[in-house]
Amino acid sequence: MAEFKSFSPNVEVTGNVVAAFVAGFPSGTEKIGISILEKHGITDSKPENWYRLQSFLDAMKEISDKLGAHILTRIGEQIATHARLPPGLSSFEECLAKMDESYHMNHRGGDIGHYYFSKGQHMPGLERVAMQCANPYPCSFDQGLFEGFAKRLLPDTVAGVVVRHDETEACRKKNGADSCTFLISWT
Repeated sequence: MAEFKSFSPNVEVTGNVVAAFVAGFPSGTEKIGISILEKHGITDSKPENWYRLQSFLDAMKEISDKLGAHILTRIGEQIATHARLPPGLSSFEECLAKMDESYHMNHRGGDIGHYYFSKGQHMPGLERVAMQCANPYPCSFDQGLFEGFAKRLLPDTVAGVVVRHDETEACRKKNGADSCTFLISWT
C-alpha cells in the first residue's frame, strides 16, 4: 500500500495526533496547518476527538507536496509529545517494542496497519533495532516519529542516535510497497 492511503475508509485518528500535525509547523506558521486541515474536513480539532484518517492523510499529502517532506518529519517528531502511550514506558527500546500498541491506542475503526519491532545483533556499546512500518503514513513521518521518541526517552549520556531507511527493503514511497523498514542505532 502506498503512502497517504488509508487501508480502510472507516479508520480514525485521535485528536492528539492532529495536534502534533499543527505543532510540527515552525512557530508563527501554525495557521497554514490549521487551514489545510480545515480544507480536508478536520475542523475544531480537540485531543479527545476522533477524525477520519484519510482526511488527515490528505492534509499530510498536501503539506508534503507544497512544503516538502521535512515538515512531515517535524510532525512525526511532535508525536513523541502528543500521542498517547502505554503506561510505564521507561526506555527508548521499550517504546519501540511497544510502538504497535501505541499506534493502536491512537487509531481505530478497521485495518490501521502495524509497527513491527525486531532487535538487531548486539554489539558492546551499540544498540540496534529494526522497525518495519506497515501503515499508510509517509516514510518521512515515521522517521520523525522515531527521532522524536529518541529525543524524549534516551538519556543525556547517549552519544547519538541514527535513524535510517533500510534501502535493501521495499519502500512505500519508492515502489508502493506495503511497508518500509528503518534501522535505528544508538550508543
